[in-house]
Amino acid sequence: MQLTLEHEEQIRRIVGEMKCPWETPCYACDFEALGRARPIGDTGVIDCLEERGSCCSYGLPFGDGILCMCPLRKYLAEHGLA
Repeated sequence: MQLTLEHEEQIRRIVGEMKCPWETPCYACDFEALGRARPIGDTGVIDCLEERGSCCSYGLPFGDGILCMCPLRKYLAEHGLA
């Protein structure tokens, strides 16, 4: 999906409200460093596929995996942008 002006504005709002624990967050490098993740159906929940997810402040251990609670990654996944 193409990144629209509306998406860019929403992403700026989300980024302005969050604190990323990584030195070079994905939004600072045009999402090149965006970790691997996948949405779990239409639940609004994202499964983190990164090893470092277990030490991320947005990672939530659940069962055998890590759920991603990052608001930016959630937005991108919900809108087919990640």
